[in-house]
Amino acid sequence: MLRAGCQLLTQSTLPAVKTGSNGFALEFVRWRRKPRWLPVAKSKIFRVPERKKQTEEERTELMRLHNRYKTQLRSVRQYLREEVVRHEETSTVDHIVLTPEQEEAEYQALIAANAEWNATIAREREQRLAKERDEKVAYVHERLEARQLRDEERRERANEAVLREIERSKTYITREGLNAAIETALANPVDPNFAIDMAGNLYQGRTTSQLPEADPQPDQQALSN
Repeated sequence: MLRAGCQLLTQSTLPAVKTGSNGFALEFVRWRRKPRWLPVAKSKIFRVPERKKQTEEERTELMRLHNRYKTQLRSVRQYLREEVVRHEETSTVDHIVLTPEQEEAEYQALIAANAEWNATIAREREQRLAKERDEKVAYVHERLEARQLRDEERRERANEAVLREIERSKTYITREGLNAAIETALANPVDPNFAIDMAGNLYQGRTTSQLPEADPQPDQQALSN
């Protein structure tokens, strides 16, 4: 029992324990004292700590150190205040008092500098706007030329298609010539079927008896047999 209690006491005094393997670790923090975010214990809520009594020598020494600290801090503040005043007096920013004529002259000089700056900005703006305007006009002209070229090509293709249809319309069968076209088709039947032999001879029609002009080859005779 005593050994177990010693082991628990030893473990409780350790600040942290790390366990784990393969790059994974768990850290358990054990507080030696109560964390600050926990409230006061119920047994100590109404306990008033006893104020330690100071001896006369200790109180005198503390007062001397306190007065010395206050004196040194007051000296540093006074030194910094004097430095600021000296800097303000030696600088040429605000301590010079100008006459009304000098103030008016300075104001007019600032107005002239501002007007010159505005004129420079205006010239740069006009140049930039003129350049952008020229670029936009050139872009619009380029687009118009490209559109005109496309329209011309489209009209040419349309004219070619119209002329082609006009030429083809000469062979169209009209309502008046429909009977004549039917009689012509019946009198002249057309058979689109054809055959080709091994020699490349062409035989028109499905039931044709046409023979090639050249002498048939032996394989053709065998095939005909």
